[in-house]
Amino acid sequence: MRVVTFVAIAVVGFARSSVAELNASLQTSLYDAPSLKLHVALKRKTMELHGQSEFDIYATPIVSTSGGRVFYNSFATFCENESNFNYTIVDGSAYVVTSDAFAAEKVECLPLSLLPFDEILPALNNATPIPSASIGDKTVECPSGNLLKTTFAGTQYAICASGETGVLVNSSDLDVTVEYLDDPVDILKPHLTDGPTSCEPVEKPISLTPTAFALVTGKIPSSTSRMLKEEVHMEMETTMCETCLSTPRPCIFLHGLGNPNEEAELQDTSELTSGRLGDIHGHAPCCSEIKYAILNTVDAGWRNDTLHKKFCDFSLSMSSTSNVDAGIVDNTVIVTHSMGGLVVAHALAKGACKFSETTSWVAISAPMTGSMAADFIVDYCNREETIDVAVELLELIGQCPASKSRRSTTYQGGKHNTPPIDAAFVAAQEAYRGTVIPHKSKKNDGFVEFQSCLGGLDESQFGNHYLDRFYRPQLNHADTAFKNGDGLFKDSKKPNKWFECLEL
Repeated sequence: MRVVTFVAIAVVGFARSSVAELNASLQTSLYDAPSLKLHVALKRKTMELHGQSEFDIYATPIVSTSGGRVFYNSFATFCENESNFNYTIVDGSAYVVTSDAFAAEKVECLPLSLLPFDEILPALNNATPIPSASIGDKTVECPSGNLLKTTFAGTQYAICASGETGVLVNSSDLDVTVEYLDDPVDILKPHLTDGPTSCEPVEKPISLTPTAFALVTGKIPSSTSRMLKEEVHMEMETTMCETCLSTPRPCIFLHGLGNPNEEAELQDTSELTSGRLGDIHGHAPCCSEIKYAILNTVDAGWRNDTLHKKFCDFSLSMSSTSNVDAGIVDNTVIVTHSMGGLVVAHALAKGACKFSETTSWVAISAPMTGSMAADFIVDYCNREETIDVAVELLELIGQCPASKSRRSTTYQGGKHNTPPIDAAFVAAQEAYRGTVIPHKSKKNDGFVEFQSCLGGLDESQFGNHYLDRFYRPQLNHADTAFKNGDGLFKDSKKPNKWFECLEL
C-alpha cells in the first residue's frame, strides 16, 4: 500500500477580464463562495492512490470574520483491501482516518513535510492569463477562452474557466474537473487516536486576488480585455515517454544489500529481490528486454570477488555483441540500486569486466562513500546496553549482528573502516565517475546521504526535474528502487517517469 498525502487541489483561475470588474466583484463577500467537488483523474498508473486512478475531493470554504481571508476544509475517501482511508483537512490541519473491516479506527496527523499544503491557494492567486497551452503535442482545449497558467509544487498547470459551469485543470500527469455545488458540504474534525486533541496547522487563511476570487465563486465577468504582449504559449511535458530517443538495448538490474536469495539464471521479474527492487516494466522504452540479477547480498559485501564475477557474467550474457573472453560488456544498459552500484564500481576498478562505449550504467542511490544506515546498525549492535529502536527500522536495516554486506558499507574514513577498505572506496569512486548516469536523492534518502551518492561527481550537474539526466529527487530509499511509483505533484518525486524519459 502506498503512503499517500491528500489535499484539495482547487487550483483555478481565469483570464481576459478587466481589472475594474474583478475588483468590483471582490465587494461580494467570500461568504457567498460555494462548496466544491473536484474530480481528479491521474494519467499514469504509477500515481494511483490506494489502487485508484480517479477519485473525488469535496471542499468547503472557511471564511474569516472580516470576510477577506479564506482556506478550505476538504476530504476524500478511498477503499483498498477492505480498509477505508479518509483524508481530511479541517481548520488548517490535515488528518488521515483509517478503518478496517472490523470497524477499528485510527486517526493520525499528516505533516506539512508530506505535501506543501500552504502553497495551494497562493498557486491560485498567482494564476495568469495565457493565449494557449499544450501537453506534449496535444493542444489544451478551452472553449470559453478563459485560459490561465499557474505553478504548484514546481509543476505547471493550465486552467480553463467557464464561469458557473466549472473549471478544468490540466497538467502533464493529472486532470482536475471542478464543479460548484448548490449546497454546502459539512466536514467534521476527526478525533486523534493518541496524543494531542488536534494536529499542527499546515495551512492558514489568506486573502484572494480578484482572479482567484472570481474563480472560487464561479462569477467571472463577461467582458474581456486584450492579451498582453508578454503572454506566451505554455508548453507542458508529455504524460508518457513512449519512445526511446536512442536504440533500445537489453537492460539488467542489480539490487542492493539485504537479499538472501541466489538464482543461477536471470529473472524476468523483481519478485525474488526480497523487496529490494520494484517493477519497472511499462516504464522502460529504452529496454528491449528486462532482466533481474538475483544475488545473495546478505553474506557478501561489495568488495567480494565472487559477487563481482557473478554480476559480470550475467551482464556479459545480455548482448550477443559482448566479448566474453575479454570481459567487455557491449550494447547493454546496467541499472544498479544502492550497494549494487558499489559492486559494479569495484568490479570495474578491479578489472572483473569492462563496459564498452555502447553500454550505459544507471546508478541509483549508490553509497559511494558508505552509508549512514550501516554506521548506525554497527554502532547499535556494538552497544553493551540495550536501547529502544523501532521494529520497522530494524526490519529495514537488519538485525544484530550486522550482516557482512551491511558492515561493508560503513563510512569511508570512519572508525569502522581500515585503510584497505578506504582504498577500495577510492578505486570504486574513480570507476563510478567515469561511467555512470546517476540518480540520487536530496540530502539523504533515509539510508544514503547525498554526498555519498555523489561519489566525487560535480553537484552542479544535478537538477530536481525528472527530465534532468543527473536527477536529485526528494525521495526515500524505497522510492528510488521503483517500489512506490511516482508522486502526484512534485516533479522531484517521479522516479519511474525519470527512468522512462531518460535518454540512454
